[in-house]
Formats: sequence, structure tokens, C-alpha cells
Amino acid sequence: MNRNLNKFRLAGLMLLFSITALAQNVITGKVIDAKTREPLPGATIVLKGTNIATITNAEGTYSLTVPNLSGKIYISYVGFVTKDVELLNQKRIDIELEPKASLLDDVVVIGYGTAKKSDITGSVASITEKDFNKGVNVSAEQLIAGKVSGVQIVQSSGEPGGGINVNIRGMGSLNAGNSPLYVVDGFPIDNSSTVSGTGANFTGMRTARNPLNSINPGDIASIEVLKDASATAIYGSRGANGVVMITTKRGKDGGLKVSYDSYYGVQNVMHDINILGANDYKTVMNSLIDAGAGSASLKIGDFSGGTDWLKRMYHKNAPIQSHNISFSGGNQSTKYYTSLNYFNQDGVLINSGNKRYSARVNLEHTNKNFTVGTNLTSSYVADSYVANGMDLNERAGIIYAAIAYEPTLSVFDQNNNYVLSTNMNIDNPLAIANGKTSTSNLYRTLGNVYGEVRFLTDFTARLNLGADITSQRRDTYVDRQTIEGRANGGIASVLSGTNSSILSELTLNYRKRFGTHDLNVLLGTTGQQFNSNDQTSQGSGFPSDATKTDNLSLGDPTRFIATSSRSRNSLLSYLGRINYNIAEKYLLTASLRVDGSSRFGENNKYGVFPSFAFAWRLENEEFIKNLSAITSLKLRSSWGQTGNQAIGNYQSITTYTTGQKAVIGNQQVSTTTPNRVPNPDLKWETSEQLNFGLDFGFRNNRITGSLDWFTKTTRDMLLDLPIPRTTGFTTMMTNIGSVRNSGFEVLVNSINLAGPLKWETTLNLTWLTNKVLNLGGISNIFTGSAGGTSNIAIIKEGLPMYSFYGYTIDGVWQTGDDFTATKDVVKPGDFRYRDLNGDKIVNADDRQVIGNPFPSFMASITNNFSYKGFNLNIFLDGNWGSKMLNNNLVDTYFPANLMRNRLADPLLNRWTSSNPSTVYPSFINPLGQGKKEVNTYTVESADFLRLNTVKLGYDFTIKKSAVKGLGVFVTGQNLAMWTNYTGYDPSINPNGGGVRIDWNAFPTARTILFGVNLNL
Repeated sequence: MNRNLNKFRLAGLMLLFSITALAQNVITGKVIDAKTREPLPGATIVLKGTNIATITNAEGTYSLTVPNLSGKIYISYVGFVTKDVELLNQKRIDIELEPKASLLDDVVVIGYGTAKKSDITGSVASITEKDFNKGVNVSAEQLIAGKVSGVQIVQSSGEPGGGINVNIRGMGSLNAGNSPLYVVDGFPIDNSSTVSGTGANFTGMRTARNPLNSINPGDIASIEVLKDASATAIYGSRGANGVVMITTKRGKDGGLKVSYDSYYGVQNVMHDINILGANDYKTVMNSLIDAGAGSASLKIGDFSGGTDWLKRMYHKNAPIQSHNISFSGGNQSTKYYTSLNYFNQDGVLINSGNKRYSARVNLEHTNKNFTVGTNLTSSYVADSYVANGMDLNERAGIIYAAIAYEPTLSVFDQNNNYVLSTNMNIDNPLAIANGKTSTSNLYRTLGNVYGEVRFLTDFTARLNLGADITSQRRDTYVDRQTIEGRANGGIASVLSGTNSSILSELTLNYRKRFGTHDLNVLLGTTGQQFNSNDQTSQGSGFPSDATKTDNLSLGDPTRFIATSSRSRNSLLSYLGRINYNIAEKYLLTASLRVDGSSRFGENNKYGVFPSFAFAWRLENEEFIKNLSAITSLKLRSSWGQTGNQAIGNYQSITTYTTGQKAVIGNQQVSTTTPNRVPNPDLKWETSEQLNFGLDFGFRNNRITGSLDWFTKTTRDMLLDLPIPRTTGFTTMMTNIGSVRNSGFEVLVNSINLAGPLKWETTLNLTWLTNKVLNLGGISNIFTGSAGGTSNIAIIKEGLPMYSFYGYTIDGVWQTGDDFTATKDVVKPGDFRYRDLNGDKIVNADDRQVIGNPFPSFMASITNNFSYKGFNLNIFLDGNWGSKMLNNNLVDTYFPANLMRNRLADPLLNRWTSSNPSTVYPSFINPLGQGKKEVNTYTVESADFLRLNTVKLGYDFTIKKSAVKGLGVFVTGQNLAMWTNYTGYDPSINPNGGGVRIDWNAFPTARTILFGVNLNL
């Protein structure tokens, strides 16, 4: 007993000794700024490999209790370089932290040069690789979608490589383009399609696939978006819609660095639409027929199985993969970067896909007084298209056919041929998918070489020469599995074309510092020529489908069609810019560009585009320096004019086209006829923009951001003005009218946590309004069509462009209503349209504006978390205030015939005497009041909030290995969307620019990716 008691006493003494010894292992010290020698309160000190941590107090001192005096501590502070320190039995450790290069010292790419972020006077957003969108990014625009305030990036469809519309600070043109100018490594590129059209009898999307798909996003280091006129005026007649500067990766000093990035994933339809299944279809249709909607002969009897046609169109778990390997390195004189990329994406609709093979070489050599370099990329893009788009009946694509086709039918008949409906002139959806094929092969080479010479101390001359050459061929074949193919003995189309752009630029830069003054002057001249040619060949009447487009000569020679065209336009420009910095406080910028364009009329060959900007760096003023909470503060203001010359070639002169056939001397001859009235006064559209901005940084840049207010007025719009018919034409393209876009933009970046657990947030907010100011005496313009729906939108002074114009529905007529209130022939269960003028008749005079296609508010938020090796990225975005015509709802409420299948909810909940719905009509006589397709039911809210991307990764710590870095990740894209929209996706616009119309959209994919990043 005593022996055990002694053991307990001994153990207690040892524990007491251990606690005393542990209590003595207290490290103290002070953390200061290595440059200013000021203390750093709130710095984090962590014992490496443990959760033992502390922070410095207001005087910068700290106290940290550790188990022993071995190991390492690391010290971190926002805006300073993290430092590791060995304990080495020390109990007093004072630490000096080196400040990181300021965010304001980051270099930003601007037109014809670079500048420190702190010296920027205009509105420029810079997104670097670490902030790019995670997940599947086929093109450069997708890297920054939702990341830049004031920039709306809308995908035209969910197809692989689908077209994308980018609007910077609104839409200001009706007939000229609204897309920004893209500049890749200093080369302004032509982003137009090489081949137009889809081939005979092949339904395609209204917007072509994105030409920027040929550039590997993995090669891009940063993207700058120039938004205000001060930033874009240096690009003159091409800067009205903003400028997107794309800079690719460069080599750095050091040895060879090898990087391999790869991911593999699967895709499925993000959100399906709900149409009637076979049993519900039979029940609904038979009940409608019993109620008098159709002939009893149409009633549906027993059937076997039926077919879910939409599900048969979907490619479940469609694969996607990307592999990118790069080699980079260099020394103080020579730097290099080269990469190879393979990308392959199958679409979520069968028989669709996109492949890309690309290579890049960036090389630069610098000597004492000169620099030479080259940026060169070449790519091959292979596309597989499925017939789908905005057409109907036998010309329809697979989504239209799959929605409308009778679900009670099987796929094949007894002879193993595709079943055809006897109730509608629509082809079997699977026959369309497998019998109408279209593939494209595109080759693009884009590159420039440059040389820069420094002389007389303050002067630099730069010569930049470049070329962008694209060649494409598209083959389309409609075989005998389809109605049209059988009727024509197969239909083959071959479309081919080549686009080229040649660039020559010479600039002279003068940079002089004297005292507190810094002067930078740029002068230059540029010339760029664009050439395009295309050919189309079409044949039919083939003996079989075996050769498809490989031998058109086998077709019927009397039905062969061939066309060709060639065009050219050029720009000759002179530019100048002055940047003047006084005492790092007052910044002045003035620029001027003179553009001569072959597209302008004879009387307006040259345009002049000036801009001015002023910025005041308040943080360098004494009365601000004393405010410790403010790290940086800059006021900006700018004014300028830019132009838009995207009017197409030869619009100002007379060109000729094929006329009517004539008979001369008993022989039929072809004729030519002019296709327009020439306008020698035709010129560019001009945008005048005023911008006020504030850039800020608080608490040692833990909170940074910017605020911008702008107003942009586009005048001299290109409109087809009505002219007397005695001219032989009805309209002439004229510069007249104006549109104003105005808005407010907010960007906030915050570092919420800066210890072992790091949390950073980026918030983008944009408010935007669009208003037509003048139409040159035209009262209004009706525009927009889809299938049988026309005059969807109105362009009118005082309204936003492309405002939806239609009928207001006030519910459904009920049995006990007063039917003397209307002279229209209506019955219980019919829509009750609003009679605006009180004449008891609802017609075109009772239409009104029922929606705006532009969102009034756009927002996105990105949160990045990291802890030890783990990292998590969560990105949400959303739009509010916009509407879109859901033309599939038009087909539901106003079907071409009774037996076409439709969206389920309205029909399953339709008005009947036993279910007197106040929302849905009876569908017994949907055309009884005429086709009022554009109404408050079919024009739906396109508001949405989307969980765009979630990426979870882990970076391994590897010691003493040739592997310098290894990371793995899983990414989910389009994981969730909160919206009341009933179509596939309110964030897309299958109609492309202008009127927002959703009809037969290619569904958006929900994607799950698994990937690896390896650095050697």
C-alpha cells in the first residue's frame, strides 16, 4: 500500500515538473514592418504543424506557449511576405516582415502598353489566372463570366463551343455589332465567323460557335476589360463596345518549369423541362376531344410502351476532358513559354461535340537596348453539330420535334423504319438526330513578331507585325432516314471559307522623369487589312447515302448549286496618348485616335476619337496619410468618344446581286441588280461616355475595391430609314438616332480571415438602364421572330431597346362572368385579355410594353477558403429585372394542331367545369381569339440565382522531390439554380443578341470534374 502511494506521489511530482517545464516554454517578441519599422498589430504566429497560434497586440508584441523550443513558427500578415523562423531554443524572437508588392503596383495591360494599377485613370478591370472561373471554360470569355462588374456575358446555347454574346455597359447599336474588340497579345483580332450558314435543310442555332474557342484558355495569364472611353478611345472606331485585352503566359527567370493540368468529367442536363408523358398525353388529349376540341377519330386508344422523346435526345453522362502541358523558363535575357493542349467535349444532346488541339510558343529576348519576341499559336477545332434551332415542322431540330412528337408512339415500326406520325408534319426526332449530320474542321494560326529599340535614353520605338489566318470547311448531309432526305435523294452541302487579317504597327514612346513629374508620351500609326472568301456547293439526287459529301458529282447535275464571294476591308490609323503624373498625386491622361476605314462612306473616310481623364491619388495627401484605416484612395473622372464600324463591308456603295431570270432571243439568261441605295455619307456610330470612379483600399488592403458611375450615349446609329418606293428600294442605311446606357458598378474584395484558415471574398454588383433617345422621326420599329411568332419586341423612344410588346392576361373567363363586357367571342375557360382602350375588342391596339430584355441588376460573389493543403472556391451569380419570351410556351398555348405534345403543367391543370382554374385556360379552342402569342404568360421573368461553381482541392506538400507541386481537385458546375423560369435556362439567349427569345434551346449542362495539377 505504501509502495503504491509512493508511486502516485512520484507520478504527481513528475507531472508537476512537466507542467512547470511546459509553462517555461513561452516565446515572446515583436513583429514590425521591415521598411517603416512600425509595429504590426494583428499579425498571426503559428507553431508549424500544430494548432498552437496567437496574434500580436496593438504594440505588435506577442506571447506564444509551446511544448518545446524546437521546430518552426511562421508569421503572416496581410500585405506582407509570410516568414518561417526556426526556434533553436530561443525564447525571444523579434520578427521583421517585408511588405509585398502593393496591389497598386500590379502591372495592368492597356492599349499599346502597360501601366501600374495605381496610375490608371480610366475604368479598367483586371482578372488574373487565380481569379478565373473554375470548371469547364472553352473560351476566354467564360473565364471572366460574372467576374467583372458592368459586363454581361450570355451564352447563346449549351452546345459545346456555343456562341457567346458579351455586352460591356449595355447594348447601344441596332444594326452594327454590340460585341467588344478583342486584343490578343497586342493583336486586334477579327472575331467573325469564317463560314456562315449550316448547310441545306439542316436546322442550326442562330448564332455561330464562338471563334475564340480556337484559343486555349489554359494559355491565358490575364484578361483586362477596358470599359470607359478613356481606356478604349485609343482603339477609335472599334472601341464603342469596350475592349477585352487577352495576355498569354510568359516564361520567367529560372530553370525549366514543366506544368501538366488535366481534368475529366461527366455532363448531364442541368434542368429538364416537363412535358406530358405517354399516359398523361392520352388522358389529356382524349378529354379535350371529348370536350369538343377535335374530331373523335383522333382519340388515342391502347398503345404499347410509348417513348420519352426528350430523354432519347439526351446524352447521359456525356464525357469531357482536357489535357494541357506547358514548358517555360529562361534567364535575364531570354524567356520562353510553350504549350500543347487537347480538349474534347461531348454535348448533352446526342451526336454533338467539340474537340480542340492547340499549340503555343511565346519567346522573348532582351538585350541592353533592344527586345525581340514572338507570340504564336496554332489550333485545330473539330465540331460535330446536331440539328437543333429556331425552326419548325419538317425543318425542325430535335428539341422541337421531341417536345411536340406523340409520346404514345414507338421509335421504330414493324419494318424497323423510324415511325412517322400521321397527325403532324414533323419528322421522327431520332431520324433527325441520326439522319442529319454536320461536321466542321477549322484551322487557325494567330501570331505576331515584335521588336523594341531603346535610344537617346528616354525613347523607345516598337514595331509589331502580325497575322491571323483561319480556314474552315463544314460538311452537312441529310440522308434518306429523314423526310426531306427521302424526298430529295439525299442532300449534301459543303461550305468552306478563309479569313485573314494582316497587322502592321509602329509606335514611339517617350518617358521622362523630372523632379516630381513623370511624362509618358505615345505616338503611333497602325494598318490592318481583313480579307475573306467563301464557297458553297450543294447537291442532291444521289444514288445512295454512302458517299455523303465526299463526291457531289454523283448527284443530279440539274440540281447542283454553287455560290462564292470575296470581300476586303482595311483600317489606317494614327494614335497618340499623353500620361502625366505629378508627385504621384495628380494623374492626367489624354488620347486621340484618327481612323480611316474603307467601310465608311466617301464623304466620311476618317473619324476622330478623343478622350480625357483625370485621377487624384488621395492617399498621398497629408490629410489622408494620417488616417490609418485608409491604405489607398483614388478619385477618377473621364470623358471620351469611341466608334463602332461593325457595319459590314460595302454598305456605303452600290453592290449587285442575282436578279430575276430573263428571256432574250428565246434563251434564258441571268441578270444582276443593285441590292442597295448607296450612301456616301455613311459613317461609324459614335459613343460618348462620361465616367466617375473611386478606387479604395482599407486596413492595409484587407478591403479593396472600386465604385463607378457612367453614362454612355450612342449616336449616329445605323438604321434602315424608309425612302420613297420610286427609288426601287424601301429603305436606305443611314446614320440617325441615339441610345443611352447608364449605370453604377461596385467591386469589393475582402480578406476576411488571414491566419492558417484564409477566407477571401469578391463581390460584383451592377445596376444598368437602357433607353432609346431618338429614332430619327421613325415612330417605332417592331422586330423579333421565332417560328410563327413575329413582332415580338418594339424599339421606341423612351423605352429600353427590344422591349417586349404584347398582351396582358387578366386570368380566365369563368362561368358566372359578365360576357357583355366584351364583343369578342369568348367562352368560360378562355384567356381574359386586358382591353386597354375600352372598346370591348382586344386587338393589336391593346398591346403594351410587358418586359425588358436587359437585367436591371447583376451580381456575383466568389468565396475562396484555404486551410493547410485544402482550398475551396464557391462562386454564385445572378441577374434580376430581365424577361425572355419562352416560345415553347407559345407552342403550348397556341399549338399548330391539337395532337402536338406540350408542356405538362398548363394542360394537367387546365380549366374545366369541375376545375375552374383562374390561371390556365381550357385549351378547347386556343385560337378562338386569334394568336396573341406575345403576352404576360409567354414572356417570363428571366431572374435567377445560380450556384455556378464549387471547386474543392488539395495541394500536397512534397519534400526533396523533382515534383515541385501536386494538386488534385473536384469541381461541380451549374450545380443549382433558383428561378421561376419554366424553360431550360434563363441565363442563355438562343436568339443571340437583341430580343431575348428561348425556343428549342440546347440544354445547359451540369458538370462534375476530377482533375490534377502537376508542376515539375
